[in-house]
Amino acid sequence: MYGLKERTMASYDAYGDYHGNYTDHSYTNGANNTDQETHTHSQYDDYHYSYDDYNLYSFDDYDMLYDDHIYEIFDFEIVIYGYLWPILVIFTACCNLLVIGGFLRKRMRNPTNLILVFIAISDSLTGIVTLPATFYVFSGKHIFLSKDWCNVTMVTRLYISRAFHTISIWQTVLLAVHRFLQIRHPNLASRLCTTKKTLAAVGIMYLVSFLLHMFHAFDIKTNGGFCQWELRKPCGWACVYIWASLILNHVLPCVILVVLAYKMWKSLRKLNVNVSNKTVREKKERARKITLVVVLILVIFLVPELPYGIYFLITMILKLVKGKILPLKTNRAVHTAYEVLLVLSFHLNFWVYCAMYRSFRTSLKTICRKLQCQPEPPFHSEENMTSSINKDYELVGMTSDTQQENI
Repeated sequence: MYGLKERTMASYDAYGDYHGNYTDHSYTNGANNTDQETHTHSQYDDYHYSYDDYNLYSFDDYDMLYDDHIYEIFDFEIVIYGYLWPILVIFTACCNLLVIGGFLRKRMRNPTNLILVFIAISDSLTGIVTLPATFYVFSGKHIFLSKDWCNVTMVTRLYISRAFHTISIWQTVLLAVHRFLQIRHPNLASRLCTTKKTLAAVGIMYLVSFLLHMFHAFDIKTNGGFCQWELRKPCGWACVYIWASLILNHVLPCVILVVLAYKMWKSLRKLNVNVSNKTVREKKERARKITLVVVLILVIFLVPELPYGIYFLITMILKLVKGKILPLKTNRAVHTAYEVLLVLSFHLNFWVYCAMYRSFRTSLKTICRKLQCQPEPPFHSEENMTSSINKDYELVGMTSDTQQENI
């Protein structure tokens, strides 16, 4: 492990993971001396009260004694965040640019596709905003950070990135609600699932998410020579924020999405496409494919979120009931695995669209032709337009806000 092993108070690092209370006062650089780490609470309490006696909680004054601040780094983080993370984030962002370009084409615009565009934007920004600090800290193995670099690292990861991810979470919930209403309550969906109301809902998500994580915008991150967020005793509003974040970021969205995914899957199995009328059969097949796309997106979303939410909940219960936590390295490893799975799930959405949305594949081909300065072929060659007598506009994306379903 890189960095200092001493902690004066319970603290969270730039990932929001709970730090142990170390009693060893030695520095390590490059070696994984985790066998020296302990969680002796009696020694922690003595050290904690000695800091009270010297009134070292005036961090604004005390922090002036330090030019650099210790930020702990583990060896596996250097490999993942220093080299793998930038590649994954940039590649996912490029795929999401294609998603945005594909679904914003005139023939593809509808409330459902609009939500997919917003999800792609928030997913990309969740990773992109962390790149400057992540690359600097982990690729350069900087365990000593200036106050400015510490604040940039902590604020981008704890505040900005987390706010964008919260937005992405609730946009996924909005997508599930839209599709559930469209297959179970179409009359209600025609009134609620419109473009204007979708834009209003997304705007509210941005406002509430940044307000929720505003706690980290002004909190002190350079404390006594360390780059960390310290959870003081009593924690007060910090504990309120932690529990609110746990409930709103993990527990509530996961419960809602599991329930809606199960109900939509049951509806998907009951949807009978073996009907004699060709027009009705095609409409049911389109509805079935769209529902399947939404269910796949929900499952992909739940793969990293559900286990991490359970882990986060267990960690907080252990801290509340027993006053104990798991080792710092364990917390870091779990969070690293969660973030890697998260950015991979962002990327998998693109391939779901490619596999399931025929009109999305058509849009991608059109974008590629424009980039190569090639003429665009007639639209009906890809979309299999019906005759002018039937005028099944659903096939070409010309229906109303609530009925347009391009496959």
